[in-house]
Amino acid sequence: MVLIHALFLNSDCWREQLLVFESKFNILRYDLRGHGRTTKPRKRFTIRNYVDDLYALLTHLNWTQDLYLVGHSLGGIIALAYGVLYPAPIKKMVVADSFCFISQEAITDVLGRINSNKLENFAKGISIRGLSPFNEETAKFVANLVTNHMTKKDLLRATAASAGFNICENLKSLKIPVLVLVGKKDITTPVWASEMIHEWLPQSELVIMPDSGHLTIFDHPKEFNDLVLSFWEK
Repeated sequence: MVLIHALFLNSDCWREQLLVFESKFNILRYDLRGHGRTTKPRKRFTIRNYVDDLYALLTHLNWTQDLYLVGHSLGGIIALAYGVLYPAPIKKMVVADSFCFISQEAITDVLGRINSNKLENFAKGISIRGLSPFNEETAKFVANLVTNHMTKKDLLRATAASAGFNICENLKSLKIPVLVLVGKKDITTPVWASEMIHEWLPQSELVIMPDSGHLTIFDHPKEFNDLVLSFWEK
């Protein structure tokens, strides 16, 4: 199982999943380029760079069959893009709270919020927007994932990486079983975005988590974990 984290977070975000998933799978979790403990590029990078990084990592590890990709938000985008380019080793995939395209308006909105807030305030705002219900302890944990490893310049570069991304029509060719998850209260990647992914994918199942927001891995982890495990076992 490959766990691919969301924008601004890092591989520590899977704290509520690891014990459960490790009982069933060999787990690979890693920090995306420009995030967490990785070196921080000074030049612009793109979604394709994320995909190439994952390909290089999996090739190095010789993980070349029976893969279960689980991506949250940006991680879901990367999983989809990886599947389109390198479908052969993937057995199944989970795409949670994600998009198949990124509008310029969305990029502008995030850049604006980064520029107009202190780093700490922006980092806490991720949970204010994303948790349902809001939990102060979880919000502090999520904020520290960001502030302990990234500067505002790092956030801006990571945001810009998604500019112009649109893979929706390419999903028609992805003949892999995909579970599409989304929180009904998600305002970052709303339900319609997951419905669009589901419509494009020929072998997908859509599940709307009725009480969850964008940060499904945090606000309803047991439900998320159960759905991921049961989908693999089908």
